[in-house]
Amino acid sequence: MLSNIKNKVVNILMGQHDEDIQTADALESKDPEYLTKSPLPLGYDTTADQLNLYMNLLFGYNPSVDSIMDVGAGRGDLFGFIKDFYETPEGSDPIYYGFDRNPNLVDIAQNKWGVSLDTRDIDDMKSLPSKNWVVAAGFFFERRREKEDDDLNYLLEVVDKMYNAATTAVSFNLRSPINNEIQEGQFYVHPGLIMDMMIEKYQHVTVKHNYSNSIYTVTIYKF
Repeated sequence: MLSNIKNKVVNILMGQHDEDIQTADALESKDPEYLTKSPLPLGYDTTADQLNLYMNLLFGYNPSVDSIMDVGAGRGDLFGFIKDFYETPEGSDPIYYGFDRNPNLVDIAQNKWGVSLDTRDIDDMKSLPSKNWVVAAGFFFERRREKEDDDLNYLLEVVDKMYNAATTAVSFNLRSPINNEIQEGQFYVHPGLIMDMMIEKYQHVTVKHNYSNSIYTVTIYKF
């Protein structure tokens, strides 16, 4: 199994993917399978970027022993990634709980991966159920408030809610403004600022800005 995972890592880093993934990247908004398979509706430029992001998001995660909560799960692609990347045995799904406020994406997750997501909005949840890992792959990509300071405060509130629910780690991705064109409606946070704020509050923190020019991963460990 370890050698297979190594091969998968190499393939992701090299962008070597099968024909299905190449077809998904070429889909346009008018195509019937666009919302189901294209990486673009989820905020990723390519499927390779999406898979690389997932791999970095889950560094240290072990599906054999760790339960996981997927905040803003979208169409459940992270669930599919876990099953494929870690090669979970048939009939032995990872201990996974995901939710998203978009009912259309929740339906797609059921049809695409056979996983039942909850249709919920984290803003309506006073607390989250306890899991070993609590992650947010693309939840923070878009702006949700009128002012940037309010967006940052919202990020800190949600991360704190995730931290309180996690027993092992919290992991999430953010857009970096460094050397990137700022797109309207997207949320950008300087990684240096986030590192300072996260370490000051949570101590055991890593910030990985070494796998993408535009996205970085923050992981908070609870030791």
